[in-house]
Amino acid sequence: MSIMEKPRVVDKLHKYRRNLRKNGGKVGRTPRQVAIDYNNACNFRCEFCYEVGEAKYNTQSLSFEDITRICDEADALGVWEIILQGGELLINVENTKKIIAACGPERFKMVLITNGYFLSEEVAKELAAEGLDGVGISVSSLDEEEHDRSRKVAGAHKRALEAFDHAKNAGLDVWAQVLFGHHNAHSKELYEFLDYLKERDIATNFFMAMPYGVWKDNYMDAEDLKKFKEIRKNYKCLHDLWDEFDRNKEAIWGCWAVNRIFVTPMGDVLPCPFINIKIGNIKEQSLKEIIDYGFSIKYFGEYSNICLAAQNRSFRDKYLSGSTSMFTPEPAAAVFAAEDFIIKEKQEEEHE
Repeated sequence: MSIMEKPRVVDKLHKYRRNLRKNGGKVGRTPRQVAIDYNNACNFRCEFCYEVGEAKYNTQSLSFEDITRICDEADALGVWEIILQGGELLINVENTKKIIAACGPERFKMVLITNGYFLSEEVAKELAAEGLDGVGISVSSLDEEEHDRSRKVAGAHKRALEAFDHAKNAGLDVWAQVLFGHHNAHSKELYEFLDYLKERDIATNFFMAMPYGVWKDNYMDAEDLKKFKEIRKNYKCLHDLWDEFDRNKEAIWGCWAVNRIFVTPMGDVLPCPFINIKIGNIKEQSLKEIIDYGFSIKYFGEYSNICLAAQNRSFRDKYLSGSTSMFTPEPAAAVFAAEDFIIKEKQEEEHE
């Protein structure tokens, strides 16, 4: 399904773009996206996964009622995109279809993030019929052996590449979820894969390697970022910091923290999937209350032209040294001091 067949989505998207222009092309405080992590059950054991959690948490899930309430409130706030992820939701296809239905898919651009292992053509068509618009498939190179090794599942790479065709044949938008960082910025394998995708008219959505776990202290340097800019110019690709509407492929709309909140299976809300700080819980507060509170923290309420989680060393060192498990996030009130919050009067002036 195309979002052009969803008038409510088109209307919200136009309003969002108008707000961007009013704010000089910067993200501002207009929420765009809610990422819903239904549960953490997965058939892979990726060594680079940011969703660190003990197996005991795999049974934790949001209810369909929770999902509907989140989406009702998100719609009222102008959110136009819902990201569904796990874990791996396609472990249970029928349940995934119910999750899509619970969102009220006619109101949103509906996206599923998957490892592609269970995405057959039949499944892709069923999901499209339910109102899914796009699929992001996690694969970062053509190196089958390395892909399968790092995910601990034989045949994972083959199925991921096949899933691209299945999604396209079902009429879904499809792109590769590609990890980018100091470890691969100059690797031949990355550019071979980008060429492979380009030949097949498949887009790339880059997410940055977070400097913890296997990539602790693995920050990108100036040469890495130069390569990143070159990639943006030469390939069909997206990245959270980049203005996707800029035809010149140069504009930066900034860090999306709080503009793209992340809801865990416990109902906790994080500013983004990579900032493990709790700004509220959807079972206890309204989405508006949570988002307003998030924007009251100056690091999220003020513009940043770099990714706080991946690139801002001082922010990481000062505020992200605690738990990396989304099941045990640090409460914002315990992480930030009084001087880390924007004065209410200043917020009101900026909204006038």
